[in-house]
Amino acid sequence: MARVISQSLPIVTALVRQSKDWIGARQRAQIIARALGFSPQDETRIATAVSEIARNAFDYAGGGKVEFIADAREPQALLVRISDQGPGIVDLDLILSGRYRSPNGLGIGITGSRTLMDEFAIDTRIGEGTVVELRKLLPRNAPPVTPDVVASLTDALSRRPIDPLEEAQHYNQEILRTLDELGRVNRELQAANEAKDVFLAAVSHELRTPMTAILGWLQMLEGATVGKDLHAEGMKAIASAAKVQARLIDDVLEAARAHTGKLELELASVDLQDVIDSIWSTVQPAVADRSVNLERQTNGTPLLIRGDATRLQQIIGNLVSNAIKFTPANGTISIGASVDDEHVTVSVSDTGEGITEELLPHVFERFRQGANSRRHGGLGLGLAIVSHLVKLHGGTIAVASEGAGRGACFTIRFPLSR
Repeated sequence: MARVISQSLPIVTALVRQSKDWIGARQRAQIIARALGFSPQDETRIATAVSEIARNAFDYAGGGKVEFIADAREPQALLVRISDQGPGIVDLDLILSGRYRSPNGLGIGITGSRTLMDEFAIDTRIGEGTVVELRKLLPRNAPPVTPDVVASLTDALSRRPIDPLEEAQHYNQEILRTLDELGRVNRELQAANEAKDVFLAAVSHELRTPMTAILGWLQMLEGATVGKDLHAEGMKAIASAAKVQARLIDDVLEAARAHTGKLELELASVDLQDVIDSIWSTVQPAVADRSVNLERQTNGTPLLIRGDATRLQQIIGNLVSNAIKFTPANGTISIGASVDDEHVTVSVSDTGEGITEELLPHVFERFRQGANSRRHGGLGLGLAIVSHLVKLHGGTIAVASEGAGRGACFTIRFPLSR
């Protein structure tokens, strides 16, 4: 069954003859994984998969052999081959299907190990034994695996005795770290669930508000005697409410498209100076209505990037609209832009309500909205959509605020067009 591995570099072979040997195999797996540049999480995955299959070899075949091999081909990988000369596995197909329920736990080790590795292959022959191959791709930033690297690792392993007690302590520490991580993830899931409930309540409320206005005015206009002025006022109110509702629905659909990866860009060369000019003209009435000062800190230098002009206007326009919404009368909003050898940077800052320390790390997440945001209306999806669009352009977005009442500054960086 075993495929031929070109450029394979054997690291070490360990025999499994006693119960402590499969613990030693786990320890070797962790040491090798760390030396080859795997993350701590992948170290644990590899060590767990190796120890489970090695323990199966000891428990059900009386022992076996564990071979650690570096695959120097691209993409680089760690290959672990675990073989035994036991009775073979009678119910292998049933085990691999996930339908087998073993009273002694044999199937659990096999199916669990398969989920932990990038590739899993097993060949069993009744009365002759079993061979399992586990393969994990090295991280892209891992250094090249060369014969010198492997020789150094092999030498280090040969000089380091395997201590089962030390490995048991490491194992316990991993369990504690895993439990701590599970607790953190569980807390995050609970917070996300609560935020989603709040979001759904906000959607219901925000959609109901314009609909109530539309239905109310329609009912009034259906009356037998409606004056010309009242009719005109009603039609204007209905149109305004319909626009609000359409915008809310567009936000929900945009967020859904972003979440499913269906937002697409029409890329071309774009000068962000033109985008800022357009936004500057568009927001003047809103700024005047709210008595807010609007400043511009650009020097007219071309800000050429490769992007979608409509989406770029959506990105910067959303940030400016938010700043207007949260900045009180006589406050100031500033739009800045600059360029260096690698990036075009655009910033939108204000002297408005600011962002609390608790909310700041979550402002670009869906379903997250501060108390002030809910007071101003809307669904709180705008910044999540903006963040996604910035990433689609290969850019980054960051936010800074010194807290409630102290304003906020959003900074976007796009790769400079060559």
